[in-house]
Amino acid sequence: MSKSPYIPPEVKAYIEQYKIEDIIKDAVNTILSQKPADPYTTFSQYFGKLSTPVIELDQISGLEVLNNELKSTIQLIFTVQFKNQKLHFNSPLYFSQAFSEQEIFYDDEQKNMKQAIQEIEKVSLSLRGKKSKDQKQVDDTLMKYLTEHPNRINVIQQISFSLLPLHAHFMNQSLSKLLCQQFNTQETKTPKIFLNLLQGSKVVGSKCKIYKFLLICDGEGAVQKIQNVVNNVKKTIISGKKGEAGLQYYQDGTFICPGDTIPDNLKIIEQAIDAAQLKDQVQLGLVWLAELFYVPEEKKYDLDNPKKLLDADQLIDYYFKLCQEKPNIVYLEDPIHHSDIVGWTKITNKFKDSKVKLGSRRLYSNIEKAKKHCEVLTLQTNPELSEQQINQMNNERINIDYIYKPLYEYNTFTELQNHLSYLNSKKSTLQFIIGDSLVDTEDSYFIDVAFSLPNSNINIGPPIKYEKIIKYNKFLKLCHESD
Repeated sequence: MSKSPYIPPEVKAYIEQYKIEDIIKDAVNTILSQKPADPYTTFSQYFGKLSTPVIELDQISGLEVLNNELKSTIQLIFTVQFKNQKLHFNSPLYFSQAFSEQEIFYDDEQKNMKQAIQEIEKVSLSLRGKKSKDQKQVDDTLMKYLTEHPNRINVIQQISFSLLPLHAHFMNQSLSKLLCQQFNTQETKTPKIFLNLLQGSKVVGSKCKIYKFLLICDGEGAVQKIQNVVNNVKKTIISGKKGEAGLQYYQDGTFICPGDTIPDNLKIIEQAIDAAQLKDQVQLGLVWLAELFYVPEEKKYDLDNPKKLLDADQLIDYYFKLCQEKPNIVYLEDPIHHSDIVGWTKITNKFKDSKVKLGSRRLYSNIEKAKKHCEVLTLQTNPELSEQQINQMNNERINIDYIYKPLYEYNTFTELQNHLSYLNSKKSTLQFIIGDSLVDTEDSYFIDVAFSLPNSNINIGPPIKYEKIIKYNKFLKLCHESD
């Protein structure tokens, strides 16, 4: 048809653009191969599928690549059926760690990715014909596979989290807007940035017990303000006694604490903020991760001296005094061990009338733990429990202001969606801090998720490494789109 010399060029272009000849030819071949009793109904169904396009999974394969730390990982390549064509999609997501003890890609005894790629091909067979929009059905299949192969979480995880980017790509949709639909979010706002500035604790061999010192900033020009403070901190560290040798980085790009004490490191940050003339525009948060200095045998805390352990009351008094002396501290994360319910009750009471907010990465870490702290129990709803048991369980409910969540702590996207949606329904004032992964890749999915949730914030390292700059650019792009 399009080769006819009598057809105008613009009509030829239109035919070629929409592959009309190929589609009609395929429709005729379908009819002739099936020889249905009512060919016109079959024609109608055939073209109906094209008018309401569906993306069907056909095949998923893995390609061994190197991540930003030059370790082997896998990129997923999806083959799909879409608008009567077989198309390919290279997932922008790479498996990255939620915990430092996780491997990049489990591969048993082997040193390469061959077995992991074979596992992906096995999973692919069970997903053939499933639609990209049916996230739960896909995730149910993936979880069934995980039950049978419990050491393969990262084989299924990357498939699950790649599904929405794939759907957004072929439907020409914004990923963040598609995520808003998934979370039923009616109104969003630009997330605050919780920047990892200094890294301490025994994790990096630092004498300073604070796990992370955070910069907190939002509003117009937040990225530029953060960059100014980061540059000033870097200059201060280099100008110290150790010079360039004092400038050391944690794996996410955070500066390792140059000072041994909490006051020493706070002073460096305060001077950097003052030098940038941002005293009233940038605030501080402290991630304690109390499990790193909790002594379970004594049920006390080794903050300064192993010979002078602090009980919960003494530790809380220390926190309260520190926040009074440093009014720019507005956030404390995991200041009490997650098992110390009495300590958590005391610290929430102590700070309830304060501007300082409390957060945790442990207390509400899954739906079961969230229910423990969000569901008020009664005899009517729990007749199997005694009144004494119900009172005790209700007294152990802890109300926090923030929950920290890296995406890849979840097996599937459905688990993430169910957990965060539950928390939204039970605690509408709860703030989410969506965290970047420990292994640095160019994956900026967590930024899209943060922009799709109400009351959300992002946790990220400083804009120094190339991989981080990509993520900040994604943040700025979504800020522009939401204006």
